[in-house]
Amino acid sequence: MCFYSDTKCLKGGHWLINDLNHPCVRDCDANPEPMTCRYNWTIESYFSVSRACYQCPYNSFDCSRTDCVPMAGYARPVYSANRKVPGPSIQVCENDVIEVRVHNGMQNEEGTSIHWHGFHQRETPYMDGVSKVTQCSIPSGQEFTYRFHATEAGTHWWHSHSGVQRADGIYGSLIVRQTSSSDPHRHLYDVDDPDHVLVIADWSKVPATTIAAGLFHGVEVTDVDGILVNGRGTNQVFDSEDKANVTVEHHVVYVNSGLKYRFRVIGAMSDTCVLTVSVDYHELIVIAADGAPIHPVVVERITIYSGERYDFVLDANQEKDSYWIRVEGGLACASFQEFAILRYDMTPLGVEPDEDKSIRSEGVTLNPMDGTDGILISDLGDAEETLDDLSQVDVTEYIEIGAIGRNDAKGLHDHLFYPFENAGEDTYEASRLFVLNNIALTLPGIPLLTHAEEVDNSMFCNPESLVMDGVDCSTVGCECIHTLSFKQDQVVELVLINTGTFAAHPMHLHGYYFTVLGMQSFSVPITAEEFKTLDEEGNISRNLNNPPRKDTLMVPPGGYVVVRFRTSNPGWWLMHCHFDTHLLLGMGLLVHVDGPLSAPPNDLPVCTKLPLV
Repeated sequence: MCFYSDTKCLKGGHWLINDLNHPCVRDCDANPEPMTCRYNWTIESYFSVSRACYQCPYNSFDCSRTDCVPMAGYARPVYSANRKVPGPSIQVCENDVIEVRVHNGMQNEEGTSIHWHGFHQRETPYMDGVSKVTQCSIPSGQEFTYRFHATEAGTHWWHSHSGVQRADGIYGSLIVRQTSSSDPHRHLYDVDDPDHVLVIADWSKVPATTIAAGLFHGVEVTDVDGILVNGRGTNQVFDSEDKANVTVEHHVVYVNSGLKYRFRVIGAMSDTCVLTVSVDYHELIVIAADGAPIHPVVVERITIYSGERYDFVLDANQEKDSYWIRVEGGLACASFQEFAILRYDMTPLGVEPDEDKSIRSEGVTLNPMDGTDGILISDLGDAEETLDDLSQVDVTEYIEIGAIGRNDAKGLHDHLFYPFENAGEDTYEASRLFVLNNIALTLPGIPLLTHAEEVDNSMFCNPESLVMDGVDCSTVGCECIHTLSFKQDQVVELVLINTGTFAAHPMHLHGYYFTVLGMQSFSVPITAEEFKTLDEEGNISRNLNNPPRKDTLMVPPGGYVVVRFRTSNPGWWLMHCHFDTHLLLGMGLLVHVDGPLSAPPNDLPVCTKLPLV
């Protein structure tokens, strides 16, 4: 059998060099019957602007050659899937079966795993792809096939969930389309073009492992150097004897005048970077968030955090010309702006828009960075209106999100030789833990989904158990397997409180949607106890009238978010900040939902001598 691979599979005498040529990329109305969609990927250590790029960026054609990863036009180490960054795009119809055979071809003996972000993996929890939680990493030189159903329609993505490999290139889009009768917004657009997917990300000249090690050990490393749109960045300028002021060419999206198009934007950022998307002279009619349909809202700008996805409809009703698609950076990306081009039919090729690149967009913003000025996620309404009744809460958990200085946790500060309290200009840099309820998450060397009973019980904790043990995490470094355990079919309310003032944190819950009931930001941060007082006094509102769903949610600086979900999906599910280094430094916990599980697949990767249960 010939598995589909966009550069390595010879089928019918022709090389399949474009992942959008896959037979599963189809009109779901014309061919609604479920298909089995097979893919064959090789994950490997690679280089941008390698020999495959010939004279890129000086020859723009060369930047589009097979196996060329142009990025910003200079060479740097990357990780890649099938020698692409972003990696292959999976685009299927609802209820298709997805099979991805992942071969780990990395040269440095690293393990890898792939998470299918947006898929809840009901009845297939072993496919969630989280190293040390749902599986062992795939060892170097070996392979594993992920198999699951495309039951979650909408715009999703896939990425490595081992170490910081995602930041160096192992990510891509995963789109699940519906039939017209199933799509509540099909009447709003004419075209859902597979090419109208924008994957936006930050990039650096320095590999992510170097950046992470610097954060751990007090060495300042320049992290963000620019922004990529579908793997292309134009921030770096090059000169040669023949050509001056050369950059990688902008990504171009084509539209025909008079038609309405569905666009899908995926936030694949890894650092503390937030990006805002706009299209000059065009309104954006937002119709979905994280794959879940919402009542349409009209905005000029959408702010996107790592892990988030937004679908919008663009009416091609302007003069036939080229227009900037602006991707403006905030937080760690604040000094950068990147561009793609929206090009109408009959517009000359190679002509850039006239509009000034230096300006930044203005107007109504969805999901604003400060959590105040614009349309908040909690202001949205779910378009399906057939949601589970979550009005009666069984369990409430309060989770404070913050950054703290502690000794003897995560290997950051030794209490004798380089304690946190001695850090300063005349000594060394301070490194902080990123924590939930003052606890830094750590994980065992074996996957909890299959081997939890083999883990020493003393490694597990929650705030209540630490208090019972006499541990005060407000003064000492607490590092453990931070776990919240629930029975099946409980309604859980989580109150996420950001105790910092600088940045929002995009919190992602595996296995579930958050149902978002309310959010607010304060000029002075509040604590969980202060929230409880406000709540008791009737100053916290919860919207139970058709609230929106998200799987990745920005918790505003100095503010809170109230969410609920029903524990209907048994397993071990990670909840964490989607900034890579924040998770590495502890900002996560495990949601354990008790209940029956299917047997693990026989070919699940093995990283222990213990037998699989």
